[in-house]
Amino acid sequence: MEILRKATKRVQEARLNHDDSAVKKAVNDYEEALERYVPVLMAQAKIYWELGNYTQVEKIFRKSVEFCNEHDIWKLNVAHTLFMQENKFKEATGFYEPIVRKRYNNILDVSAIVLANLCVSYIMTSQNAEAEGLMKKIEKEEQVVSREDQDKKLFHLCIVNLVIGTLYCSKGNYEFGISRVMKSLEPYNKKLGTDTWFYAKRCFLSLLEQLAKQLVVLKDTILQECIQFLEHCEVYGRDVVTVIEEPFDMQDIFSITPNGKQTVVYEARYLKALFLKLQMS
Repeated sequence: MEILRKATKRVQEARLNHDDSAVKKAVNDYEEALERYVPVLMAQAKIYWELGNYTQVEKIFRKSVEFCNEHDIWKLNVAHTLFMQENKFKEATGFYEPIVRKRYNNILDVSAIVLANLCVSYIMTSQNAEAEGLMKKIEKEEQVVSREDQDKKLFHLCIVNLVIGTLYCSKGNYEFGISRVMKSLEPYNKKLGTDTWFYAKRCFLSLLEQLAKQLVVLKDTILQECIQFLEHCEVYGRDVVTVIEEPFDMQDIFSITPNGKQTVVYEARYLKALFLKLQMS
């Protein structure tokens, strides 16, 4: 940080002396020093991030604000840090919005998780209209791309809905949360994949656990929708694996077809059986 302070001072002195060549050199030196500093800062922050100590991560970023407040990577990671604390959604919105606004006309170039986190931040701060507007924008852009390339798989809106659905499930609002999760995988032939199924099934497993413990009550219509959803997953998930790879298993290297139990069709069928059992009990 001391190197950056000295570089900043040289830039200021060159500007005061109206020396354009010196200003250019000083600015280049400052930018090079900043590019060397940011990876070190991120490595330090990552230690606490992996421990789940997001408050300490925020403190590290605050110390570097005078140098990094215009750096895109710094702003993005500050946004994630504030978001993960679950009580600073308004502050997180302030960092996510400029990132999204910068590429609003090509919104699918923005990371899906950034869009999802911004939508959640809007919802958690009662800015539902903004969240809905952003989701409509994503949907419209995906429709445009789909018309140009019908076989292309697009997951931005899917991930946004999955994140929102998971959030509501974690808060105990399973009726809305599960509906969002089910909606996120439509159409199944384009949205159902190893990763999307992994996050969707976690919500269903959580719901099943709460139902088994009689901690939540769902309408029969919602339970029936869950069963129908899982039936659709059976149809479209026949060739979708649920485990990407099995480390140190030599047999898998030469295996062309996936293990039957490691497919969406098997897991969806199993979950459906559990829902039917609960429905009859």
